Amino acid sequence: PQAAPRPKAARTKPSKNRRDRRGQRSTNRTQRSYQKAARQAARREEQRAVAARGGWSTVDQGAMVVVEEELGDDPLVDPVYDADDRNWVRYRPFWGGFARLVVLIVVMVLAIGWVRGRIYGWVDAQITPEGLAGDAVELTIPQGASINEIAGELQSAGVISNATVFRYWLRCDGELTITGFLGCDSVVAVEAGDYVLYENMEFESVRTVFEAGPLPEVFELVRIPEGLRWSEMALRLLEENPAFEWEDLEAAYISLVREASYLPDEAPVRSLEGMLFPATYDINADDLGDEHGFLLRLSDEFDRRFARLLEDPGLHPDIVDLDLVPYEVIIVASLIEEEALVSEDRAKISRVIYNRLAEGMRLDIDATACYAAAKSCADLTSADIRLDSPWNTRVVTGLPPTPISAPGEASLEAALQPADGDWLFYVRTDEGGVRGAHYFSVTYEEHLENVQICRERGYC
Repeated sequence: PQAAPRPKAARTKPSKNRRDRRGQRSTNRTQRSYQKAARQAARREEQRAVAARGGWSTVDQGAMVVVEEELGDDPLVDPVYDADDRNWVRYRPFWGGFARLVVLIVVMVLAIGWVRGRIYGWVDAQITPEGLAGDAVELTIPQGASINEIAGELQSAGVISNATVFRYWLRCDGELTITGFLGCDSVVAVEAGDYVLYENMEFESVRTVFEAGPLPEVFELVRIPEGLRWSEMALRLLEENPAFEWEDLEAAYISLVREASYLPDEAPVRSLEGMLFPATYDINADDLGDEHGFLLRLSDEFDRRFARLLEDPGLHPDIVDLDLVPYEVIIVASLIEEEALVSEDRAKISRVIYNRLAEGMRLDIDATACYAAAKSCADLTSADIRLDSPWNTRVVTGLPPTPISAPGEASLEAALQPADGDWLFYVRTDEGGVRGAHYFSVTYEEHLENVQICRERGYC
């Protein structure tokens, strides 16, 4: 049998709460739509601002802002122009990568050049060092010594600063380059024997010494003490080397005056006095009769040592203030050499001399009166002290026109760097129990008291 149909349910009206919920959902959707539209508008404004800073134009396409390069509308000018498609892609120029490659190559070339320059600069500093040559170095090269051993000895003695560079420089015949550093094969041989070199020498000077060969056998040693006048030095040379002749010594002396390094052109007296360095010299058999060559050695030795002292320690500022030239400093050094009996007094005597020069006072140094009278100070008389001579500082103000003796290195250094003090006087008193020591004073009254002590002890 057929089932009876279900009766239709009666429609009921929605409740008030359901209607309220539907209205709330519709309101929420509307708010979300507004918020989305606001965010899109803000995004478009931000894109326009970015495009404006980049110099591009913009075209609105709904929610998007398409950025265009401003290349114009002419397809002949703008090869990527497409009138139907304004959604552009900014192409990177073809030469961008090439430019970076060029810049990289230039930077690499500059870096290589800088490194190469630094290397060559360092090598040049080894080949030709700065500064003056130093003290003499006696070097004995044994039979069969290799160039490696010789270079090592030179570095140890301070003649050169880098044995490796010197070794390759010799093998490259003085033409050391980076490319040929390992390819130089010049044969280098140094004759065995005794050599005299100097600290801090140029490579070329060292090679010249080696090429000249070792020193010949020494025949005689000549000792020249500090404080000798030229006349006394000449007599000593004639005594120690009979092969020298007085006339030839005088001729050599006169010829060397014209070559004196520190003698000013305006000097009133042309003399080498004080500029022949006192030391011990050897004379080999070949030079026994070479007066000019021997005096030239003395002159060169003085120039070398004084030039080094002028560089270090240099001139004291007070000497510069007095406007003294190096030759006048040599004169002061000769006065110190004659006056100082102990080393500790040299710099103080130097200070007294400069203080008196600054005050315009006479130096009143007895040794200058002895030189003016051509006498030993032991034979000096009252008349000699009053002798009218430009060398006699008992009579004239200022320095004598020439040095009065051959100063040693200690006196030269004291003349360049006087001690600090206000002293104006000094006199021998064997101060502190030291034989030959002087007492230094500032006032004349104090000096007179010290003179009395000097007289009581038989020195004045």
